[in-house]
Amino acid sequence: MNDSFDETICDRNVLPPDAEPKKGERSILLVIIAGSEVDFGRHFVLEKEEVTIGRECGNGIVIHDPKISKAHCAIAVVQGGRGVERIDLRDLETTNGTSVNGEPVARATLMAGDKIQIGDTILQLSYGDEIEREYHAKLFQLAARDALTGLYNKRFVLNEVENHIRIARRNGRVFSIILIDIDDFKKVNDRYGHLAGDEYLAEVAGLFTRSLREQDIAGRIGGEEFLIILPETALDGAFQLAVRIRKNVEEFVLDRSGQRIRTTISAGVCQFENAIRDLPEFLELADQAMYEAKRAEKNKVIQASYPIQAEK
Repeated sequence: MNDSFDETICDRNVLPPDAEPKKGERSILLVIIAGSEVDFGRHFVLEKEEVTIGRECGNGIVIHDPKISKAHCAIAVVQGGRGVERIDLRDLETTNGTSVNGEPVARATLMAGDKIQIGDTILQLSYGDEIEREYHAKLFQLAARDALTGLYNKRFVLNEVENHIRIARRNGRVFSIILIDIDDFKKVNDRYGHLAGDEYLAEVAGLFTRSLREQDIAGRIGGEEFLIILPETALDGAFQLAVRIRKNVEEFVLDRSGQRIRTTISAGVCQFENAIRDLPEFLELADQAMYEAKRAEKNKVIQASYPIQAEK
């Protein structure tokens, strides 16, 4: 594999949103209750003594809000003899500031129910047991996931591409996308039925995710069309990954009641460049490469570079 694909970056959230305290314990939760629609319902369990919140990697909680500073505020859980003594918040000398319950603060001691606003994002502090944690997790899943495949839905994944474009322009960070379409999928539905087609889509989505790193993002953006975001990955590394995914799909056979269902994919790969004006142009470049693959007998990967190159 190309070295560019082996590079790693910090996880999108160092503090895991699904952290599991001991059974029966109540957790300190931060829940996003306003801001980006794709973040609504996301929750974070405060376990560390202090965690920073900001829009850049390296923070304990990363929130993609352009009005939030790189490191915006810090929350400290102060322990006493009987457990949690207090929860302190401090603004990290930001331009836009931090508010608690609508009042600007430099420092504050938080209580359950308090609402913290940073940028356009509002987080609410609460205490929750296992049931409440599952409730917030399900809210987020319903808002962000495709019900059939379990991948991210179109709204979420396109929002993530826009976030990565902003980061790339600001910090010069490289990233690429893979646009994938299943070849002749209508024939699968016509021959085997829509239930079989749905099962095949779900299985192929699993093939995609098993090929990815933790920080990569895969989404379903159409009936049989998928988009994969590869942070910190240049064109060559993304191209090699797309070829590997193509081969995995080509070799995969869904055995369903004696029926052997198989097909192939065509894919277009594109690296973001500052010369690209916006999200629609970026997607159009990947889309052109994908349809060039379809015109070239399908079951191919083509990269959107100049000149356009096809898999040999």
